Amino acid sequence: MTKLNRRMLEKAQKTETIGIFDGLSVVGNVKGSHNLFLNGQFEGKIDLTAVLPVSKTRKLKGKVKAEHVIIEGEVEGKVVANEKVELREGGKYKSEILAPSVMISDNSFFDGIVQMLKEGTQPPPISTKIKLPAEIEESKESKAS
Repeated sequence: MTKLNRRMLEKAQKTETIGIFDGLSVVGNVKGSHNLFLNGQFEGKIDLTAVLPVSKTRKLKGKVKAEHVIIEGEVEGKVVANEKVELREGGKYKSEILAPSVMISDNSFFDGIVQMLKEGTQPPPISTKIKLPAEIEESKESKAS
């Protein structure tokens, strides 16, 4: 186990965990210091100083900021992590990731961009927008006209 994984595991075990469970669909904003286990549907903004695991067959659409994000389900939207983002086998992700460490497993789906941050560097605010390649092309085309 790497130093990063051991540190995150120890922190996660010391932090209380709350959950959005199967059968629940939440629209809104969540901010806090507890781990949030997503086993339901969520649309909105999540701002945590803890771990966010998104379980298999679950969906999250919106902006996420957390220490460590684990994606086994489907996520669409910007993800900013202070430690690590893991896109595990079977997981689907679309948009942009900002994190010092990113793991994309075989048999997962990734459509977007990754910006690696130096460890210990504060990520930009969650509202910061990075242009996706399609947006850059559209911008060039409109300037050329």
